[in-house]
Amino acid sequence: MKKLLIILVCSFTFFACKKEKQKTIILSKASSNYVKWIEDKNVIILDAYTIKNTDSILALANGIILTGGEDINPLQYNDTINLAVCGDINYQRDTLERKLFDFALENKIPLIGVCRGMQMMNVASGGSLYGDIPTEIGTTVIHRNNGEVNHEIVLCDTSSLIFPIATDTIMVNSWHHQGLKIMPSHLRVIARSFDGLPEAVVMDNSEHPFMIAVQFHPERLGKNNAIHQTMKKSFYKEISK
Repeated sequence: MKKLLIILVCSFTFFACKKEKQKTIILSKASSNYVKWIEDKNVIILDAYTIKNTDSILALANGIILTGGEDINPLQYNDTINLAVCGDINYQRDTLERKLFDFALENKIPLIGVCRGMQMMNVASGGSLYGDIPTEIGTTVIHRNNGEVNHEIVLCDTSSLIFPIATDTIMVNSWHHQGLKIMPSHLRVIARSFDGLPEAVVMDNSEHPFMIAVQFHPERLGKNNAIHQTMKKSFYKEISK
C-alpha cells in the first residue's frame, strides 16, 4: 500500500510539473500561419476573437500576439479624415485588441505586434497612422500591390529580439497601406523602409520589459527564415521567465 502511494504521489508530481511547463499564448485573431509560427508542444494557443469572455483567458495569458488584419478605426486616434480611405471597420476587433494591449502593458505580459498589431501598439500608446501610404508618402516603396509584395528595409538601431542578421538591409514581405505616423517617445524605431516608414519598433524597458512589433509578416517568411526564428525564440524566452 505504501509503495502504491509513493507511485501515485510521484506520478502526480510528474504530471503537475509537466502541466506547469505549459504556457498560454493569446492571439488577437488566429489564422493557420500564426498558429504554425508560434506553436509548440508546451504551449496552449487561444484565439481571443472567438472567445466571448475575454477576462477568463487574460487570466491565463503568458504572452499575447496582436495579429494582422483590417484597418484600425481612425477615431481610435482622433482622426476623421482617414475614415474616407479605410476599408471596412471591425469595431469588435478594435475594442478587443485595445483591451489585450492595455492588459499586457499593465501586467507586463510579453507582447508581439504584427502589421495591424504594430499599428495598434502605436495607436493604443497615443500615436497615429498614415491613412493611405501612396497618397501621403508616395510610391517610392510599394507596400502592397493587390496582395503581398517584397521590399527592403534598413536597420537604424539594434535589437537582437527581432533581427539576428549583421547587415544594414533586409528583404521582407509587405501587405499594408497604412503605417505609423506620430509615435510616442517610448516606442523606438529599429528599422525603416526606404521611404522612411517605420518597419520595426520596440517599447522602452522603462515602460514594459518586452513589447516588440514589425510591419511585415514573420509568420509568412518561412520556418527557415532568421527573423521568423529569432522573434519566436525571443518571445518564448520571455514567456518562460
